[in-house]
Amino acid sequence: MQSLFSQSWYRVAALKPRLRSHAEIHRQRFRGDVWYILQDHQTGRFHRLSPAANLIVCLMDGRRSVQEIWERVVARNEDDPPTQDETIRLISMLHGSDLLEGAFPPDFAELLERSDSVARRSLIARLRNPLALRFPLFDPDALLDRLAPLYRPLFSLPGLLVWLAVVAAGLVVAGLHWKEVTGDFATQLLSAQNLAVMACLYPVVKALHEAGHACAAKAWNGEVHEVGVMLLVMIPAPYVDASSSAAFGSKWQRMVVSSAGILVEMALAAVATFVWATVEPGLVKAAAFNVMVIGGVSTLLFNGNPLLRFDGYYILADLIEIPNLAARANRYVFYLVQRYALKIESAESPVTARGERFWMVAYAVSAFLYRTTVSLAIASFVATQFFVFGVLLAAAAVAGIVLQPLVKGALFLLTDRKLDGRRGRALRVTGAALAVLVAVVFAVPLPYATTAQGVVWVPDRSELRARTDGILAEFLTEPGRQARQGDTLARLDDPALDARVALLEAQLGELRMRYDAARLGDRVQAGILEEQIGSAEQTLAVFRTRAADRVLRAERDGRLVVPAAADLPGRYFRRGDRIGFVLRADDPVVRVVVPQADVDLVRSRPGPVAARFADSPHLRHAATILREVPGAQSEVPSLALTPQGGGVIAVDSTTGDKPRALQSIFVFDVQVAGGIPLDVIGERVHVRFDHGSEAIGWRLLRGLRQLFLSQFRV
Repeated sequence: MQSLFSQSWYRVAALKPRLRSHAEIHRQRFRGDVWYILQDHQTGRFHRLSPAANLIVCLMDGRRSVQEIWERVVARNEDDPPTQDETIRLISMLHGSDLLEGAFPPDFAELLERSDSVARRSLIARLRNPLALRFPLFDPDALLDRLAPLYRPLFSLPGLLVWLAVVAAGLVVAGLHWKEVTGDFATQLLSAQNLAVMACLYPVVKALHEAGHACAAKAWNGEVHEVGVMLLVMIPAPYVDASSSAAFGSKWQRMVVSSAGILVEMALAAVATFVWATVEPGLVKAAAFNVMVIGGVSTLLFNGNPLLRFDGYYILADLIEIPNLAARANRYVFYLVQRYALKIESAESPVTARGERFWMVAYAVSAFLYRTTVSLAIASFVATQFFVFGVLLAAAAVAGIVLQPLVKGALFLLTDRKLDGRRGRALRVTGAALAVLVAVVFAVPLPYATTAQGVVWVPDRSELRARTDGILAEFLTEPGRQARQGDTLARLDDPALDARVALLEAQLGELRMRYDAARLGDRVQAGILEEQIGSAEQTLAVFRTRAADRVLRAERDGRLVVPAAADLPGRYFRRGDRIGFVLRADDPVVRVVVPQADVDLVRSRPGPVAARFADSPHLRHAATILREVPGAQSEVPSLALTPQGGGVIAVDSTTGDKPRALQSIFVFDVQVAGGIPLDVIGERVHVRFDHGSEAIGWRLLRGLRQLFLSQFRV
């Protein structure tokens, strides 16, 4: 049981402190309990006080001593009185935050050091996250006061109904044009022209987003004293400091302030949807599409994500009524380590209400994993464009997410007085935990495989193509039947060709008759006619060949396969158009496209290969690698492997008719055991190359090595 008294009490008992004038106390309720928020208007910081701590602060009037204040509070809280140590910590916190006056003799050196310390902490806090650097510009509070009559009606029931109507209408319009909106989405979004338009619109949309936060805070008499520019992954974006809303008594008002930016962007996206659906293709339509993406997709994935310290985080913290969720969640995990792993019984839990434990553990673990993944992914992306800068970003992210907690943990193990008498055990437990972690990362094998996409492919020699222009009249061999080399397969009709042949034959007959008449009397004319006859014979031979080519014959033995054969008679085919295939049983293979990052594993450790067809993914087919197309290439074998066809290979939209991948690809031909049905030609196939088992640590090292080699072209 904790003692009510403290050996250090004599140091503060006679002091007569008083709360400074720039401090203000607000009453709030969390999970059914009353708490008090101490707001420091000078620094913008907030401190949460229990009812007993609030009573202590309220009794600090400069006339009562700390001893008198403590005795009064103990008398009023006999069931759970504050201890003298807790009172000392409260006074120290208030003094360290420069919220007390009259209790301590002025020490100008200390005040100067405290000011420098605050400035250092502010700078470190801004540099700790190099992916989101902030630069304040000006104080917009007075301007927002003058504009209040314009935006206050928006934060009312009629304003909410108007917002719901606009967003609902936008969703309906987007639903009606869903295929147009999502069709070729990746190519539209990542094209060079679209990225330029997005770069111009992004700061404008985000400025309106931040204006939403500021207006919401001022609508309920909050203060907004800072607006500036934030470099979010080196992309400039405005920001405002609306933290004064933390003092609002209603959690719903705080949630509205936190969500105001998201609400603004969703309204902008809805209006942009109307514009996109009504205007003709051009710059305005492209701009509307980008506003839809920024306001409707990115704001929900990033601003609305509670695992990132953006709007969604503050909405969640107010919704579940756990203020300062991230910091308290980390402290609770550290408390669990101290209490149950290191057996420190004096460790204090940050949990203050029922139901907080689950949220704290879940949030601490989820946020750590998500932030680590996102930070490294962003750094990796930047490294592909600017290698040195990307490496520095990755190093800073790793330092902030991994190294800093490790250093703090090491200092705690080596120097904290809580471990006096049990430091050896703590070091052994920590060493064992690290050994287990290293073993899990580098020694425990996990299933390892590469998954790639392919398409059912047949050799060019098996294709049946039109050799001349014409209308398909009939199949002379029924599709699906076997054919031998030389068999007639289909016939094309071209009445104009027949007429042209007949005309050429008549012209040739006329020339020959004129030649016979002139041969004896006019040798010069006869020579001219002889040359004309030779030219006419050559032209007639060409058109007779075309006429003969209307009958298509099998160039090899095999089965005639014609996709959608019933729909082809009566259709016009140009020369070179594909009509069908003449296939042997071993002709169809799966042509698989493997990215450059995975090709080394596929080559060196192919292992068992399995294939699943897109129309029957529940069926697994054994397969083997038949051959590798030598060398890297950029041409994608089929549109079915690109985003336009539902595939995953990103292509360059600026190239011509043939799709070309943005990065080098390698092609493998895979043969499926038992053969491939002839009616699935051109269908997408998912192929899995099994590499056995490997620990996850070695995979990460291999990925870092590949990144390094690719950037330095080694």
